[in-house]
Amino acid sequence: MLVPGMLAVTSIRGAAAEPITDRDYAIDFYDGVAIGNTAWVGMGGAGAANIVGTAGTLINPSAPAVRLTTDTDDWSWDYHLDVLTGKLSTDYDNNGVAAEEAGASLLTFGLGGRYHDWAAAVTFTGQTAPVDDTLRAQGIRLRFVLAKYFPSRDIAIGIGAQTVSFDIGTRADDMELFQITGTGVIAGITYVPRMRNFRLAGGIETQILGADVGTDGCDPENCMGYILPRTVASAARGVIGFAYRFAPTEWNQLVGGIFRDERALTLTTDLLITGNSPDAYGIEAFAMQELQRSGEDVAISLRGGAEYEWIPGRFRVRAGSYWEPSRFEGVGGRIHVTFGVELRAFEFHLWGRRRGRLSFTADVAERYRNVAASVGFWH
Repeated sequence: MLVPGMLAVTSIRGAAAEPITDRDYAIDFYDGVAIGNTAWVGMGGAGAANIVGTAGTLINPSAPAVRLTTDTDDWSWDYHLDVLTGKLSTDYDNNGVAAEEAGASLLTFGLGGRYHDWAAAVTFTGQTAPVDDTLRAQGIRLRFVLAKYFPSRDIAIGIGAQTVSFDIGTRADDMELFQITGTGVIAGITYVPRMRNFRLAGGIETQILGADVGTDGCDPENCMGYILPRTVASAARGVIGFAYRFAPTEWNQLVGGIFRDERALTLTTDLLITGNSPDAYGIEAFAMQELQRSGEDVAISLRGGAEYEWIPGRFRVRAGSYWEPSRFEGVGGRIHVTFGVELRAFEFHLWGRRRGRLSFTADVAERYRNVAASVGFWH
């Protein structure tokens, strides 16, 4: 999602900008970089066909109904909690302006459950970052999903709703300047052919156009000296994903037991297509009351990565790369390189035997640094 860094006290470079004179404009709410759990980010942001459960719900609404291969119970539950920071970036969302304080803090959380072939999940993703010396921006995405697995077809299907909320407030006293909220529909499908080593997936989310901006008792034509936007636009998005696993046994089968400890290499790739956003502009220029066109063209991102379980049941390594297309006029896209490690750190009993894990991941590109650490279950 589009959450800015602090702006230099200059005009926007690399793109034509013009002063804001009225409220007839929208803020482009856009995810250009890999956002998800540490496994997803470490594998180049490609996870539509590979990441299951609540973490997979962030990109594919059918993911909650795709069982782990060791999950043979009538019911199960799942969660994820990951914290990422891009504070080492100088141009977090690639708008063409480098600054000293330009990164966002991100939290993603999900909780879900499955009963037989039905599953449900709710996920939260929030980012906070400075806009300039006095303002901060915050964006939140909430997803509610219901999914079902059809054994006769080896297919999982999910559908749900997504709510986007965006607000700008003051940094000193956290007073809200304005807030905009909108809702859209999301859907996904995953093909998991039994006793085979590959999976296919697809997902789609509709465009979101927020309602009129809500203010805290100020004139939207002159709120603390700012002319506020009319609405927020979150473009439609689609993804196609593929994953293949090399291991001693076939991937898509319920093997029973608790853990599946075997040396395995999983390759995954996603093609992510984000639609345009008519009459939308970047939030970075808002602080200087300028319009920087954002989302005029369709954005296409190719992503790919790999995970290798080096020491079965104890240690995994990940690596990947992806193309981040530019959302702004006159600014080029950039290549990202990602990597990560996951270590089984402890074991305990909670409704059965569990393994805990520690994960670290990093995403590096020109003027961009994003790192994350996570504690969770070893699957």
